[in-house]
Amino acid sequence: MIKKYPIIGTHPMNNQKENLTPSHLRTNSPLSSPTVSVIMNCLNGEKYLREAIDSVYAQTYKDWEIIFWDNASTDSSADIAKSYDEKLRYFRSEETVPLGKARNWAIEQARGEYIAFLDCDDIWLPEKLEKQINILESKPCIDLVYSNYFRMIMSKNNKLVLGLKRNQPDGHIFRQMLRQYTVNMQTVIIRKTALTSIGTLFDENLNLSAEYDLFMRILFKSKAAYSKEPLAIYRIHKDMSSIKFKSGFAKEILYIVDKFKQLEPSFNKKYHSELKYLNALIAYLKADTAIKNGNLREARTYLHPYKLVNYKYFILYFAIYLPGAWRALHDFRNKVHILLNS
Repeated sequence: MIKKYPIIGTHPMNNQKENLTPSHLRTNSPLSSPTVSVIMNCLNGEKYLREAIDSVYAQTYKDWEIIFWDNASTDSSADIAKSYDEKLRYFRSEETVPLGKARNWAIEQARGEYIAFLDCDDIWLPEKLEKQINILESKPCIDLVYSNYFRMIMSKNNKLVLGLKRNQPDGHIFRQMLRQYTVNMQTVIIRKTALTSIGTLFDENLNLSAEYDLFMRILFKSKAAYSKEPLAIYRIHKDMSSIKFKSGFAKEILYIVDKFKQLEPSFNKKYHSELKYLNALIAYLKADTAIKNGNLREARTYLHPYKLVNYKYFILYFAIYLPGAWRALHDFRNKVHILLNS
């Protein structure tokens, strides 16, 4: 286990009698192993943090722990986290490290059979864990469960918009997700055994796409189940890394695809159709960066080969000739989601 940076541990443990309450209602003691470990990584997340943590405490399923990893925050995040009881286990890096590394360290501390994730600016709906645990316990062949969610658009008075308009696939879904990835991290719960079976957890070379890489590697081997009911609220705001640093996605996606090509030499041939859509997405991301830099000709060069992939890319390609139309499309569909989740 990696222990490069010292950590500050959890609340003191107190001995308690054996808990005979049914598992879905159980409140784990500090000495027990909870069924679910909720991974929360935080770097100066005080603004929405209490609302996020409260949404875990409000779960109808009670047998969980929070692994709260403070990535050397300098705001009041630590005080907020430490104000909760022993079900929240607080750890702190002495200096800020890449998010993937911090997530891996948090997972090392997890005692649960299942691993779930919640960012410090997002919210779970009360039945999230209960509904997903029921799926995992009734279907042993399923390693990952994901669900629909709401997007909370901060620029539009916290308007809630359904994240996924269409039903999503179950079972072996790697092929579908390669074509159009729709897994929102806040909705995911995974068997810990599925995580440990893939070797490397979060790739510490990735800054923006580490969860995409991790979940796709799991889906490459495992079956998934989808819950169409929205079980989380994903907050959209200008300070999100996925919006502020969107230009870095294209390079990271190419890096991830190269890893799959090393795993399976026939990857290009086997997934030719799906890669066409993925390459179109990469071209869009490059075009968007070019437009922001004022290079309209370069943007058209990126998207031209993909303008007939589907109607979205056709519209996007011709919108480049009218930069006002490009901006309007992105404002309406909320930037990074323009090509996804529709």
